[in-house]
Amino acid sequence: MFGPDWLLEGAIVVIERTHRVETLATADLAALLAGLEPPLLFDVRSASEFEKSRIATAVRLDPQTGPDEFEARYSSLVAGRDTVFYCSVGQRSSELLERVEGVCRKAGARSCRNLRGGIFRWYNEGRPVVDASGPTDDIHGYDPVWGVMVERRR
Repeated sequence: MFGPDWLLEGAIVVIERTHRVETLATADLAALLAGLEPPLLFDVRSASEFEKSRIATAVRLDPQTGPDEFEARYSSLVAGRDTVFYCSVGQRSSELLERVEGVCRKAGARSCRNLRGGIFRWYNEGRPVVDASGPTDDIHGYDPVWGVMVERRR
């Protein structure tokens, strides 16, 4: 009853009430990634989290990235593209998306969305994650509070 998905869903509801950014379901992201024009993925986690596992093709963004730095480094990449931001559960990526959404829109991004439930939801649904060597069944380290939201793969 009070398993990982229940706890993760509770966190998602709190995040969505606090941050008014458009979200994208994991199934919808999977479909977009399989399409002809996949979105530009931004992973908003620490370097060590990103190295442990990520969604393939994701570009890592430091969670503290500001609008000016984002514009200088990524405005040409987002032009004409759908963009999706994610972190562990959606908190850091929602905060960052709120800061840079105007820059993305100004640069011509088609859409700017936050992955609902982040990489934890993606991983819990059995979707693929990679590390520098390729596919992995591992996910980044986390503390005991957030770790209860992850269903470990066997």
